[in-house]
Amino acid sequence: MEFIGTQGIGKTTLNNALYKPFRAHWFFRFDLGQTGPSATASTAMEQLHRDIYFSKIQYVQQEQTDAWKSITIPRQMSRVISESLTILSNDFPRGFVLDESLFKNFPREVLSLTENGGAALWKQRAFIHLRARDPEFVVSRYQSRVAKRARDGMLQSKPTDADVRARVDQDNALFDTITQKAQTFNCPVIVLYAEDDAQDNIRKILEFEENFRTQM
Repeated sequence: MEFIGTQGIGKTTLNNALYKPFRAHWFFRFDLGQTGPSATASTAMEQLHRDIYFSKIQYVQQEQTDAWKSITIPRQMSRVISESLTILSNDFPRGFVLDESLFKNFPREVLSLTENGGAALWKQRAFIHLRARDPEFVVSRYQSRVAKRARDGMLQSKPTDADVRARVDQDNALFDTITQKAQTFNCPVIVLYAEDDAQDNIRKILEFEENFRTQM
């Protein structure tokens, strides 16, 4: 069960709020520990992940002008790729709830796969799509986070509001397409709005999770 949505919209906050009610039935990212991909991972699945990862690197090379981000993005994404292959190639006793996942971090690359080649990636997945009705809501949240990191002494370039707005618009188009395509693979999806009451969104996710889990 994966959270998708643009950066800074509040996915991790919701994920953290759901840890206690979910932990009896689900694992989270930190539960992976030192687990790695199984030796029995299929060559086809390994190749899918390799293709997705290197497509991302190529996109960063072509589109990313910020030198530090060009270094950190592939490093962060390699962890997500490894985690995805680990989950798909091991036999865990329960599923995972992921706020950083293959579909959240590689939507463009996943969507570029052919129907046949990428179908295995959609198997037994459900998506929690967090959107904003107004992009300015995300711009404000994201710039506040950037400012906090700068105050904490972290290397953090400050994007313009226009840059953040353009990224949000691009992400919305990608994740809306993920949501639409998920339906063709019979993947359960719930769409929530970040401006809505947080407790109401949590209640909706709990109901969605129960329905998905009981139907698996």
